[in-house]
Amino acid sequence: MQRMMQSLIVVLGVLAAGATANAQQRTILSPRDSVFLTLDSSVIGIHYGRPSMRGRKIVGQLVPWNQVWRTGANEATHLKTNFDMTFGGVPVPRGTYTLFTLPSQGGWKVILNKQTGQWGTGYNASLDLARFDARAEQLPAPVDTFTIVLRPRGKASGVMTLLWEHTSVAVPFEKSDRIRPISPNDSAGVTLGGKKISIRYSRPFMRGRVIWGVVVPFDSVWRTGANFATSLVAEADLRIGGIAVPRGSYTLYSIPSTSGCTLIVSKKAAGGEPDYDRTFDLARISMKAETPTAAIDPFRIWFEPSAAASATLKLGWGDRSYSAVIATN
Repeated sequence: MQRMMQSLIVVLGVLAAGATANAQQRTILSPRDSVFLTLDSSVIGIHYGRPSMRGRKIVGQLVPWNQVWRTGANEATHLKTNFDMTFGGVPVPRGTYTLFTLPSQGGWKVILNKQTGQWGTGYNASLDLARFDARAEQLPAPVDTFTIVLRPRGKASGVMTLLWEHTSVAVPFEKSDRIRPISPNDSAGVTLGGKKISIRYSRPFMRGRVIWGVVVPFDSVWRTGANFATSLVAEADLRIGGIAVPRGSYTLYSIPSTSGCTLIVSKKAAGGEPDYDRTFDLARISMKAETPTAAIDPFRIWFEPSAAASATLKLGWGDRSYSAVIATN
């Protein structure tokens, strides 16, 4: 009996040791945390993972220079606001975003991305809402565990501060009721041969983002604006880039490339959904690529009249524009 008890004690001891080892293995090295700030009845919150230094060199090594960082650990860091605001001077509508940063020795960039729910390394630059610069400062004493702080700075404003090792990055924000919509509606029109031609579209802003090849991928169909479909209404039969387009109501798409742009005139009537369906194509028109003398922001479509019955149709954004001659038949 005594021997049986001794054996049981040994077995329990082994099991306990194993359980302790498993518990240690399961220790969360970068626990999740949340921080909130209430401004009147409005709330901004950030949910993130908190890695610790654990003897490692952080900024410039564990967090490399000039590479997008998840701004935490494990799952993506999420920022949620139930109010419209300017964040780092950039308009940000209420909603949930993923927060990334891009550290460099000359300063940091803060990135708000519209994709949410992903693992922290799942970054898609084409879904960026905005990028903006933020200044990094040196801390006199190290912060061992990565920390995000939200502090008020008045009744309707505050500051987000990122702290780790000897680095502090602060981003001011404030409530704003004047930023919607961030891609306002607009129109362009011209009269050719006594007939009106008009284009209705929306005008997204750059907001620090790389546009061509990233926000607007090359060699892919683009709605040629934002939000709703871009429409063309012509009271006269036209030739655009030498291709016939009968009078009527159409939806416009485009396929930008590094060397030019293909303008697609779709038989989908103006005012429809922006989804593209190739079976509705009426014409595909080549547009010439140009480099504007100054950055175009926000996106713009316009006409430059050249004669009573002809003009140049242009669309441009950032450091690139495209053009084609438009004329009545």
